Amino acid sequence: MFESRITQRVRYAETDRMGVVYYANYLVWFEIGRNEYFRGRDLPYADVEARGYFLPVSEVRCRILQPARFDDEVTVRTTLAEIKSRSLKLAYRIERAGELLAQGETVHVCVNGDQKVTRIPEWMKIKLTL
Repeated sequence: MFESRITQRVRYAETDRMGVVYYANYLVWFEIGRNEYFRGRDLPYADVEARGYFLPVSEVRCRILQPARFDDEVTVRTTLAEIKSRSLKLAYRIERAGELLAQGETVHVCVNGDQKVTRIPEWMKIKLTL
């Protein structure tokens, strides 16, 4: 199973007064992981949009197990958990030196340029599941 990984350092702007990562930033990191996953499948998200398809988030789940802190080096690991005819689910793990800090999932529906739910095109399914 394909897994994308991207490592970054926690910036001061991502933390609260206690130096702990503000919870909403985990969702930003999920988005970074999602873009890297698509890029790693030779499917840059800009190309998906240029072909008239969009994948808005319809559900999100994030469980924070340990806090990330300012200047930590964290890795976002992303995998495809499920693909259906009109939606897909991505799974995320955020780690610091192999220690699991947070995990979650996002569910995306496929919509066309008119924002109508549509089937995921076959070319996209093939690239995502290779």
